[in-house]
Amino acid sequence: MPKSLPPIQAIRVFETAARLGNFTRTGEELGMTQAAVSYQIKQLEDRLGFAVFDRKPRHVELTARGARLASGTSEAFRLLERTFEIVRDEQDHILHISAIPTFCNNWLVPRIGTFQMENPDLAVRIESNRDITDIKAGEADIALRSGYGYWEGLEARKLFDDTTAPLVPTAALQRLGPLEKPEDLLKLRLFGPLPWWQAWFEEQGLDPALLPARPHLELETQTMEISAAIATGDAACMVTPIYFAEQIAAGALVQPFAHESPHTHAHYMVFDPERANEPKIKAFVQWMLFQPMAFCLNRAPKAFPEAGG
Repeated sequence: MPKSLPPIQAIRVFETAARLGNFTRTGEELGMTQAAVSYQIKQLEDRLGFAVFDRKPRHVELTARGARLASGTSEAFRLLERTFEIVRDEQDHILHISAIPTFCNNWLVPRIGTFQMENPDLAVRIESNRDITDIKAGEADIALRSGYGYWEGLEARKLFDDTTAPLVPTAALQRLGPLEKPEDLLKLRLFGPLPWWQAWFEEQGLDPALLPARPHLELETQTMEISAAIATGDAACMVTPIYFAEQIAAGALVQPFAHESPHTHAHYMVFDPERANEPKIKAFVQWMLFQPMAFCLNRAPKAFPEAGG
């Protein structure tokens, strides 16, 4: 509170008394005794150095200075009320989601329109980043994260396990021919983290020593690596197939081998359990928990071609 202003409580009491013209009714509205109202007004007058009310036997009347003061304070409180209403309305009608980049760009964004159509009164704000968003502090309403399922003070709903497998642009197969066995991937340049390639090769019964000493390309996101592979037409990417379900279904990418390396972490939807019954959070949680089924539907069997085809 600026030093030039009297205490906010005294200003509030004055605004109410000026509006009602009676200290008793003012006390009833504010949950105070008449004596407490009189004390706050006296404190205000002492601070200002002039009277704001003329005391009458059954009511009070504003002095000329008090009337000018009442006009400004009433306008100020109406502005405050409108501001808080706007902020509360935004809180109720804007859903802020934080999501890791590849999941956000490849899965959430293409589908969020469906959620908005089902919830036309909600606006959705999506933030794509790798940083841990402080849900408790209100930095977001819901976060879509990859981890081990525990974030202190938050509720985590598992969406799907995190796995990795090679994806190859269809154009590369058309140019180089079919991949009949896992080691045929070595005909291509390999994009993505080397440990993922090593794990996948070992699980296929192959010697990881067959792999190059380092990947030919490793970028910040899986989306970037897939884009680079499509552009060059001679690469395979070790990525999370679920992220690219639509490109697989559309025929732009092929998952030539069904095996996917399991990871110890998974994807979760995280939110504050104390806010779980807020309509906007409840609506998104219910909508989202049905979506993992779409992963299975989009990843049709044709994504896994027979050997040699």
